[in-house]
Amino acid sequence: RASSAVVRARIEELPEQYRVVLLLRDIEELDTEETAAVLRTTNAAVKTRLHRARQALRTLLEPYFVGT
Repeated sequence: RASSAVVRARIEELPEQYRVVLLLRDIEELDTEETAAVLRTTNAAVKTRLHRARQALRTLLEPYFVGT
């Protein structure tokens, strides 16, 4: 099972635009509109980046969940 340190390390491996949106939405718990305002982008861009960030993180964490 992946520890929080492993999860944090994998988050750091994400491209910056994915890492930032993931941190704002999932860690800081900002909503989509707040995140869009902080990043000076659209709600649609936030949603797309967040989806891609979560997919990328899932892929990075997959080896830790094999056989569980």
